[in-house]
Amino acid sequence: MKKWLKRNLSNVIAGSFIVPILLVAFVSISHVTKFYEMSNPLSWAIYLSIGIEIAALAALAGVSAKFRKFIYLPFGIVTFIQFIGNVYFAYSFIDDTSKPFLDWVNLMGSILEPMGLDSTDLIGHKRILALFSGGLLPLISLTFAHMLVVYADRIDAKEEEVEETQDEQPTNGIEVALEKLERQREDVVINPTETNDDGVRRLSYKKRDA
Repeated sequence: MKKWLKRNLSNVIAGSFIVPILLVAFVSISHVTKFYEMSNPLSWAIYLSIGIEIAALAALAGVSAKFRKFIYLPFGIVTFIQFIGNVYFAYSFIDDTSKPFLDWVNLMGSILEPMGLDSTDLIGHKRILALFSGGLLPLISLTFAHMLVVYADRIDAKEEEVEETQDEQPTNGIEVALEKLERQREDVVINPTETNDDGVRRLSYKKRDA
């Protein structure tokens, strides 16, 4: 198990980023569909909600890739639509007469009362709960998506460094031997001597002076 985890550590880390992105995207599609359904047929609302999720991921990729500042405009628009859609779904789904919601009011009453929200203001508590339960979803998804992009960039940079290091080093013993011989040849000076009695020119070798 440890060996497998060591070999696949990068994939495990990337998967831990991808899982919450997919889960939040799936839930967010349903939430934004409910929002678009107010002004569109159900089929169109589904298409629009899926398109918004894809556009959000594409805009985030553009921001991470450091496109021009114009990319922040569509990124902000799709994130705002996700935020509104999730908050609206949460607000419309909450039953302000249910026991879980009343328990929430009793829990948060002492915390929110100093801020001006009375414990009897059920609509106000409903809005706060919708912001917490729905509004944070797109922020979570986009945060993990950004972390995934940054992590992938670091992995690619490390792989490029390893490849450059391997290219700089000799790949086998033959290249090492050839480089050693080349250095020895450069250190040797060939000095021709006078011809001998047989008319044959002889060469002498000596180390090059430093």
